[in-house]
Amino acid sequence: MQFAIGDATVDVIVDDDDFGLPLAEFLPGYDRRVIEAHRATLEPVFIDLARGVAKHAIQSFVVRTGGRTLLIDACIGEHKDIPEIPAWHRRRGSGFLDRLRACGVDAAGIDVVFCTHLHVDHVGWNTRQNNGRWQPTFPNARYLFGRRELADWMTQHDAGRAPPIHARALEQSVIPIVEAGRVDLVDDGHQLGPGLRLVPLPGHTSGQMGLMVDYAQHRAIFCGDAVHNPVQIFQPDLSTSSCADPQLARETRMRILAEAADSGRLVIPAHFRGPRCAHVRRDGGGYAPVFDARHG
Repeated sequence: MQFAIGDATVDVIVDDDDFGLPLAEFLPGYDRRVIEAHRATLEPVFIDLARGVAKHAIQSFVVRTGGRTLLIDACIGEHKDIPEIPAWHRRRGSGFLDRLRACGVDAAGIDVVFCTHLHVDHVGWNTRQNNGRWQPTFPNARYLFGRRELADWMTQHDAGRAPPIHARALEQSVIPIVEAGRVDLVDDGHQLGPGLRLVPLPGHTSGQMGLMVDYAQHRAIFCGDAVHNPVQIFQPDLSTSSCADPQLARETRMRILAEAADSGRLVIPAHFRGPRCAHVRRDGGGYAPVFDARHG
């Protein structure tokens, strides 16, 4: 699965393509009338309304541009302790690295790994086990973590306040990268290359960041979990139950959608299934996604 942003190519490497969450629990306050009105767009790829399930992918984006190869988000990984989600707990044989190689990229060929934030489903492939130790999966890469994101999580971890699922993710997939000296801490405005800039997208976590792509004729934003599901384009005030600050997440999402609708920027969330990304158009007083079949 591949698409282009100007001269950059983007390959989608899927780790789990059908991760369902209870709609009412994950998107509390969702308006059933909104989903009913847009059911033809949302079902069956993003919503199963009869079962009350919101459907998502867990995936990485491999961006090749300017002679460098970037990996955006590192998914679930293998052999990780995630008992809260049995399908992910100590799993093996996922085929993720095989799918990476199938698009022409070996783990050693990744130059940069950028984690939009440090939740368990965005850091797992940062490391893999080697002789009982967690070591970098991508041995030649620099790993980019938001400075505030890492600091906030480590404060929670060290104080014993991090939820167990995320505390273990830090211990298995983040702290070993820091200890290996492979991390570059980044802030708003960090440039990854010509036309590639990191921007703050707080709310889902305090320090979430996205990658803004601004080429001469093409624009995009890899926005992590600022938008989880297209339901949130139709109902942009709807934040998830996993957002640390739902109001701030709402404000961030509204900024992304407004700017994308005005500029034609392609929006690439971390968890969209199907076409994986969308343009945004204004629709009355709100917004609607515009999917391109070439992205599916």
